[in-house]
Amino acid sequence: MNNFTKLIMLISTIVLVIGGGFSFYFTYQAQSRDDLSDYSDVIAIDGFDAVAYHTDGIAQQGKHNFQVTWAGFHWYFATLENRQMFNENPEKYAPQFGGLDPYAMALNGTLQPATPELWQIDDTGKLYLFYSGETRKRWREDMEKYNTAANLHWERLTQQMKYKAEILKKDTQ
Repeated sequence: MNNFTKLIMLISTIVLVIGGGFSFYFTYQAQSRDDLSDYSDVIAIDGFDAVAYHTDGIAQQGKHNFQVTWAGFHWYFATLENRQMFNENPEKYAPQFGGLDPYAMALNGTLQPATPELWQIDDTGKLYLFYSGETRKRWREDMEKYNTAANLHWERLTQQMKYKAEILKKDTQ
């Protein structure tokens, strides 16, 4: 192999490596944007009726024909009346911390998905969903302390998400 052929092969290899790297980078960026900003097909709290916790005192599965989109998610309801109540005041009925486990949120801001069947409504009427019976038990041991900590972590996380959304919006313009 002469020097000219070696040089061409070296340049070709460099172009392939750099081109592949850019391709991976741009593909990864596009996937990240979709993951952060598109929740249009996500059903909130696994399809459970957020109003039924308050009105019936049970975790009740909602129906797809009684649904509303709020905060970027689809919310299902067991009855038309529950859907109307939610529409009038969604903040009253939606679970705290986006339906994530409040105990995990309180400990270190962990985004731990909750189990809709494990729930509690506090004295102020706020709905909390828990990951397990153990996290619900620990939450109840000092609700005031854990609620304060969870709210601090939640505020920080929501501010970070708003900031990232603003950056993504600027990048796409």
